[in-house]
Amino acid sequence: MLDDRDDQFGEYAHEEILQALVRHLLTSADLDQLCDDADLPQLTHDDGQPVTITSARVYRDAGVMTLDRGVWLELSDGSVFGLTVQISRRPRSEVTLRRN
Repeated sequence: MLDDRDDQFGEYAHEEILQALVRHLLTSADLDQLCDDADLPQLTHDDGQPVTITSARVYRDAGVMTLDRGVWLELSDGSVFGLTVQISRRPRSEVTLRRN
């Protein structure tokens, strides 16, 4: 059952929760630490300093008039990446939200 705090997710709870989760995961630690944790090489500027995430903004429709959600990442090297949460199938049965 939804409570008042869960009303923010509305009809598209799956998309919005995944979108919020991606944004949180990518901003909860420095990019170099995230790369270390994933056993990936680090992005560095030409002076050897690590590239950082300067902004992570959520977006609603990926700019193409869909219901897809996503996160725009702006990095300190000037690059911008859009990560889209695309849903190809919705759940077949009722799903409820609950907080731990």
